[in-house]
Amino acid sequence: MNKILLIDDIDQARQTIGEMLTRGGYEVIEASNGHEGIKSFKEHYPDLVITDIVMPEMEGLETIRRLREINPHVPIIAMTASNYSTYMTAALKLGAFSGIFKPFQQKEILTEVQKALKWSKNI
Repeated sequence: MNKILLIDDIDQARQTIGEMLTRGGYEVIEASNGHEGIKSFKEHYPDLVITDIVMPEMEGLETIRRLREINPHVPIIAMTASNYSTYMTAALKLGAFSGIFKPFQQKEILTEVQKALKWSKNI
């Protein structure tokens, strides 16, 4: 079973997305901010990271940058509200595998997860 680290500062969003991923057959590790996410990443060695971009304490862009320093190969999916498209572009430039705009359906996130995991097995 693949492990996914889900980083989002909004409890309801984490719960909803976590349930989508769990129903999709993935083990989900949750973190409520970038600092916690980095710590969890080092402890759990997830196969994939999904992170919100706009968060307090440590913004998602900084989180992506630090994750890339730790492991340049783990796929990262960035997510944000549609009115933050410039942040999404920056996340992709920092090395996110892909991005998804909130709100999204379960099928959308699971498709992105499958693509990212398939990519990571081929590198």
